[in-house]
Amino acid sequence: MKKNTFFTSPKEKTLWLWAVVVLMAIYASLFLGGQLLDLMVERHIIEQSTFYLFLVLIVAFILSGLKSKKKRMEYWIYAGVIAVYGMALLRMDLSTAERSHMFEYGLFAVLIYEALLERKRNGAQVPYPIVLSIMIAGTVGLLDEVIQYVIPYRVFDVVDIGFNYIAAAIGVLFNIGAQKLHLIFSKWNE
Repeated sequence: MKKNTFFTSPKEKTLWLWAVVVLMAIYASLFLGGQLLDLMVERHIIEQSTFYLFLVLIVAFILSGLKSKKKRMEYWIYAGVIAVYGMALLRMDLSTAERSHMFEYGLFAVLIYEALLERKRNGAQVPYPIVLSIMIAGTVGLLDEVIQYVIPYRVFDVVDIGFNYIAAAIGVLFNIGAQKLHLIFSKWNE
């Protein structure tokens, strides 16, 4: 039986699969958005759901931290960092679409970054995974805007192109910061 050599590990394959799932969700919103998005914005559903999603995320971190007495403080700090990041996003003078881009392209870039890191850990040549993941995610955002140019009820916006790259960079840098914080706490708990 021939072994699949494209992926260097099952973890890498899973990360790429999740990146594709996120990408499909982003592109599905191009065609499914329109009136539904207008209705959700009009009724403030998106702002409310963003707030509640952050609460769920914080609760999940706290509950997972309760499993280990050593890591309890670490999880409280993670929850606090996530809450501060989320509240900063909510306070920014951004449109609902720009806020959603922060999550979409940030998560997409993090999945790509982690897949590239896994690939590099397994001996593959991956030059500059940070830059590469941001460029891939941002370029996918560029393609998203180009598609919007040809869809009648969507709006092409050059600012959104830059914002997609920024969202990707923030996602990757936030992920790296969280990993560094985890290393600090791991040494602290020893």
